[in-house]
Amino acid sequence: MTEIATKSFVRAQASQEIASNYAQLEDAEVVALVLAEHKPSANAFIRGVWITAGSLFVAFAGIGIFLPGFPTTSWLVAAAYCYGRSSQKLFQWLLTNRYFGGPLLGYYRSGKALPFHSKIVICGLIGFVSISSIWLVTKAGDPGFGQATIFIVAVLGIWWVGWRVPTTT
Repeated sequence: MTEIATKSFVRAQASQEIASNYAQLEDAEVVALVLAEHKPSANAFIRGVWITAGSLFVAFAGIGIFLPGFPTTSWLVAAAYCYGRSSQKLFQWLLTNRYFGGPLLGYYRSGKALPFHSKIVICGLIGFVSISSIWLVTKAGDPGFGQATIFIVAVLGIWWVGWRVPTTT
């Protein structure tokens, strides 16, 4: 148990260190540093998959601008992850976009941490979508392998977001 607490403490310290380094920089400098951290995939098919997923997440973030309670920054973080693995140009566009750039740069300036309420919404969405998927797979007549896979992936996703991603203070 102390090993888990130690790892969590180390992640929190690293997050605070990143936050203090980025806090002093101008937006253009933060963008340059973030772009330097991410290298796109060499495989064209994989880049296409990442671009498609990233674009879907940008659409969800756009919905979050207008729909109260629906997270924006969380979807932007997912889009940034996808664009960082697919296209430096799209990634830079996302970081410098007048609607999305501010929240995303705030995420990087906070040390790559998410607010607690966003983590709750993300975990809730993972749970809801997973339960719905398990129900649909059961109705389709799956003998149990699909449900088990969905459950395991959901638990891993909730664990990752809930405990591995730092929380902003």
